[in-house]
Amino acid sequence: MKSKLKLRAFLIIFLTIFLTTVLIYILSDNLPIKFEDIRWFDVYMSILFFFTWTWLVFGELRTQIIELTIQNNQVTKKNLLGLKREFKIKEFEGYQTSLISSRSGRFEYLYFIKDDKKIIKISEAYHKNYSELKKTISTELKDLGDIQFSYIDEFKEIFK
Repeated sequence: MKSKLKLRAFLIIFLTIFLTTVLIYILSDNLPIKFEDIRWFDVYMSILFFFTWTWLVFGELRTQIIELTIQNNQVTKKNLLGLKREFKIKEFEGYQTSLISSRSGRFEYLYFIKDDKKIIKISEAYHKNYSELKKTISTELKDLGDIQFSYIDEFKEIFK
């Protein structure tokens, strides 16, 4: 079974490319930076812009917008940055689920757990065939229960 991405995932990809292009344009247009001309608004917007870009690239593209293939007792995770990892199903202790609420609804996240760590994360928000994936995963792995979603934990995982 292979995962399929929703349109929402492609919008995140487009937004990331757009922000990267804008960032490069702004930097190239303003180099060399004259520190005496910097306003507080510029500093604030730069920090906000950089935080958003970091979250999109390292949080969404690297960990959640992934292609997942499950076959022959093996799980293959490939993210859009080109990184590919393969695991044997038996390497995982099980899976946990979590719910996140957003403006567009409630979405379930499923985490593959290995050594009490979240190794692979799939989301109902980004995968068209999430229900089918979860059904396949639940026949292969033990359900370790639900966990409380935490933005702080998600933020920490960006840098792992």
